[in-house]
Amino acid sequence: MNASGNGDAPRGDNWINAIAGRLSPTGENSFRDALRQFADQPEWCGDADLRTKITEQLRTLTNADASTLADCIPTSSRDQALEHALIAARRRHLSQHDAEDAAAENASAPKCLCLVGSDHGRSIVARMASGKPTLRGNEWPLLPGFVHAPAERFVDKIDSSTAVALVAPVDFSGVGQPLTAEWWARCRQRCDETGTQLIVDHGDTPAAGNGYFFAHEMVAGISADAVILSAGLVGDLPGGMLVLSESLASHLDQTAHSSDLVGHLVSAALSTLIKTDALATEADAFAIALAERIATRGCVRDLHACGHTVILELDVESQAWIDQSAAEQLHADVCSEHSVLFQPPLLMTAEQREILIDRIDAVLAGLEGTQESTEATSSAETESDPMEEPADEARPDEAQPDESPVDISLDADIDEAASAEDSDEELDDDEDDDDEAIEEDELDDTADEESAEEDETDDEVVGGDEDEEHETEQEETELENNELDEFESNEETEKL
Repeated sequence: MNASGNGDAPRGDNWINAIAGRLSPTGENSFRDALRQFADQPEWCGDADLRTKITEQLRTLTNADASTLADCIPTSSRDQALEHALIAARRRHLSQHDAEDAAAENASAPKCLCLVGSDHGRSIVARMASGKPTLRGNEWPLLPGFVHAPAERFVDKIDSSTAVALVAPVDFSGVGQPLTAEWWARCRQRCDETGTQLIVDHGDTPAAGNGYFFAHEMVAGISADAVILSAGLVGDLPGGMLVLSESLASHLDQTAHSSDLVGHLVSAALSTLIKTDALATEADAFAIALAERIATRGCVRDLHACGHTVILELDVESQAWIDQSAAEQLHADVCSEHSVLFQPPLLMTAEQREILIDRIDAVLAGLEGTQESTEATSSAETESDPMEEPADEARPDEAQPDESPVDISLDADIDEAASAEDSDEELDDDEDDDDEAIEEDELDDTADEESAEEDETDDEVVGGDEDEEHETEQEETELENNELDEFESNEETEKL
């Protein structure tokens, strides 16, 4: 696998795979000769010296002693390396707690504590250990002994019943952030206090750089009791390797299955790293150069680095990145719903690095262009909303081209019904006015009748007084006085 490809590559001369470091630690195809040598062997298994050779090579790269790096077992798959590690750790835990368990009636079974969001493989055991619920469907049996916790509560969950603390250098419960040096130190201390074996899964994390092979050693300077390796050591073939410390190597006998084919591939990759001094590469160089180039990109939220592994946190969905990167012939790994992961090889020329960064920046530019186009389209649709245009209201009599005859007749019926309702309302108003007028006339007539009756009464009283004046002239003075008194009395009555 060449970092920049070649003329025979199906994707062109300058194609760069952004995760080439997961296939080869140096970006070169170092496995062709190893496969040929293995095929020419008279026997394909049972090479007793192969494990010793690999162990010596890894000690040279890591400067580890025999207590930290006691044995290396090449396995046919990464999942098998995990199973071997769990078996060794459980055997050690049981051997140390046999006496205590025999004395305790309610002693708990040893457990394996794993990180939420982790992915440790596809075998039944690996699925149970993984912290992704989607990997543990109903078709898989539930195996006891596996518990999970997020990174912030992981260390506190470790106790004397925890046989294994299984972690990876990157916490994939969110967007994918590398574990910090403080976290590693607390975890190592807690494991030592409780007798728990710390197993680090580097199945998806290639060699770190900065003089270190393992990411946890580079970040925090701590050692693990066992390490699972795969990325960058076997090409794109299935296979892995289990690295055991002295505390676990004695609990896994020589009958543990190993793969000579994988051993030859691993040995070839380690030999290439030693010859090229690839671990001396500055691990941060690629991350720093990439950060400087994409600093002004609005679709990038953050950048996280762990050795030569770089995680780009995006403001768009990862699927949009995949669709856009296809046009640039760039292959990255989806890390989460909003992040992608790059793992270039340790050895790249300055030109190759610039080409890779140019293509990453081109994908980001395409994503920004797509975002701006989508926002402009959405804004145009909002501005052209017919509910906000007053043109139709200003010219209601004009026929609209989209209206059908059925709609026009319905509008006419509605207008006619509305006119009829208006006429009925006017008639009702007229009737109300007539009723009010009639009532006012009746009140006026009643008032006139009462006034006429009062006038007639007054006339009768006045007429009677005049007749009495003709009958007797002698009593005139007396009658006038009486008439005046009676008249004043009637006038006061009318006023009341």
